[in-house]
Amino acid sequence: MKQIVFVCTGNTCRSPMAAALFRAHDGEARTGLTASSAGMFAHEGLPASENAVLAVRELGGDLSAHRARQLTPEIVAEADYLVCMTAAHYDRLLERFPQAADKIYTLSGRDVGDPFGGDLTVYRASAAAIDEAVEALIRNLERKA
Repeated sequence: MKQIVFVCTGNTCRSPMAAALFRAHDGEARTGLTASSAGMFAHEGLPASENAVLAVRELGGDLSAHRARQLTPEIVAEADYLVCMTAAHYDRLLERFPQAADKIYTLSGRDVGDPFGGDLTVYRASAAAIDEAVEALIRNLERKA
């Protein structure tokens, strides 16, 4: 099955929210892509932040079973799409994995700010921005399917 991997820094906030919201909007069925996430500097096994879990739940997603994972060359090789949360993530990914240039994208035309350490209001704003961008991404991918 084809894969879409959402990428952020620590894999406890933005990228897992994006993957959960992709699934919540039936993105896997609508695009034929299995959604997951990884972090460029993740600490393996950490759960999603509590506020990320709450903010995504309010939008119909589920992060209760999420555990952070480090982005590896194997994940990059197996992915069909690598979707970054910021231009800086995009640049770093391209620098580390130039062979994957044709499958690296940013989620939105503007950076999705890191809510890490913020209160629930900050996470809700981040989740709402991610949700909107994920819905647009799914529509674009449906056209390609």
